[in-house]
Amino acid sequence: MNRPPDHTMYREWLNLDVDGMLPGEDRARLEEHLASCSECRSERDELVALDGLLKSSSLAVRPDFRESVMASLPAVGWEGRAPRSWGFPAAMFILLGGIAAALFTAGPATSSGLGALSAVFGMFEAALLAGAGLLTATWKGWGMIFDEVLSSPVSLGAFGVFVLCLNLLLVSLIRRKRPAAAAVMAAQGRGRGDGR
Repeated sequence: MNRPPDHTMYREWLNLDVDGMLPGEDRARLEEHLASCSECRSERDELVALDGLLKSSSLAVRPDFRESVMASLPAVGWEGRAPRSWGFPAAMFILLGGIAAALFTAGPATSSGLGALSAVFGMFEAALLAGAGLLTATWKGWGMIFDEVLSSPVSLGAFGVFVLCLNLLLVSLIRRKRPAAAAVMAAQGRGRGDGR
């Protein structure tokens, strides 16, 4: 199945020849064709000129170019962290939606499926109501504790001292310098010559 190449094949061979990737036997056939075809010869001359232009206009890249670019980038902060994955919640939503759609469109033969789905939704509703009741009871319990604390001047004073201590602890944590930041500030101070 070795048929003679047509004009389109010779044009493809021109590109391979200029790139130096044309095998020897095909290159000999291409040279024979170029001897008789002025259109392909002029296209080859254009390709050679273009290849020479590309090679002469290429810029040399420093060996340390990648490292210098990476070093000049700012440090990654909070914006570099990956966002929380919504893959699992989205999959559950799609799964439950698909089940609900299948049950509601299937007809009366799946009444037990509708009952099961209704039971699942009822379970979620009961859990939501129980959680709301627990939250209400918790707030009422905290309210009773605060009423008890605020009713006595001694317990009110102790509570005030406790809150003041918490505030002082928070302020001291906020104002605390990190070791790396302190070292950078010290290096900057030495660079200016102020000796701090």
